[in-house]
Amino acid sequence: MPVPELELLKVVAAQWASQSIYAAVKLGVIDTLERAGGTCDGAELARRSEVREEPLNRVLRALVKLKLLEEPHPARFRLTGLGRCLRTGAPGALASWALLWGGEFQRSWCNLLPALRTGETAFDQVHGMGLFEYLQTRPERARLFDSAMTGLAGFLYAQVPQAYDFSGYGTIVDVGGGHGHLLASILRQAPKARGVLFDQPQVVGSAGDVLRQAGVAGRCEKVGGDFFSAVPGGGDLYVLSNILHDWDNTRAEHILRNCRRAMVPSGRLLLVEMMLSSEHEPDLARMTDLNMLTLTGGKERTEAEFVALLARAGFRLSSVRPLQPMTCLIEAVPT
Repeated sequence: MPVPELELLKVVAAQWASQSIYAAVKLGVIDTLERAGGTCDGAELARRSEVREEPLNRVLRALVKLKLLEEPHPARFRLTGLGRCLRTGAPGALASWALLWGGEFQRSWCNLLPALRTGETAFDQVHGMGLFEYLQTRPERARLFDSAMTGLAGFLYAQVPQAYDFSGYGTIVDVGGGHGHLLASILRQAPKARGVLFDQPQVVGSAGDVLRQAGVAGRCEKVGGDFFSAVPGGGDLYVLSNILHDWDNTRAEHILRNCRRAMVPSGRLLLVEMMLSSEHEPDLARMTDLNMLTLTGGKERTEAEFVALLARAGFRLSSVRPLQPMTCLIEAVPT
């Protein structure tokens, strides 16, 4: 087959790779290899995974081609440095991502075409409810989702505290702040500031350990609620980290209007979001936009779309600071 067609075939068949990784993580193969010192026979891996040896070896050899494993001797497999990224507890929580992508997310993507025809969100069509409602009814999947989000935040937002001057704000409200990892890192860089961690009650209820370990629990209030109803008032800076991309323009504007009403007159808004462009964005950016369409009905936005969205909610975009190819700091002020 000519090379261009072969490269295209690899893209078309990319699901083969993701499903192979999902199977290995789901069966605990990666963690078993880690506990065995990184190397183990296929027969032992099959025994511990309670599956048949021959088909498992075929999956493992596919992972060798993906550079996640090596096969130094026939049917004996060894984790590579890349493969170790999939072990439980590894930075980035890629094991959690693999499990999500192999399960609910994959089934939603399989419904992309019907969703394009009806205008409904694919996840909603497949599961009969929205993603966040689904997670509320399934605590185990919610923990997996939280693990994935926390892992993502660990490397996407590491630059935020150093890239923006938080020292001049008295009260910083993190809207949809999850378990508080980002807010904790911000408060460590702004020792005079007070923080308000705002998210659903069941989420902020488990944020105490993160805040205590960062040494900021005494300066941070945890508030449970729904940002479509209201957000805590009196803040000088409202931070929204990867919140707006979950929602369509109507609902994103509603969240922003609630922030606008809640903040002090001299307040500021800081968004941590991807910003699409027509030239220099990474390949993953446009696919991430499709992922939001598929899972939540949300979207990634261009600078012009952020300007228009912010204006409708009572803000003016004041600055954009790229942090890395997938993340920007977007500052806005009230109009």
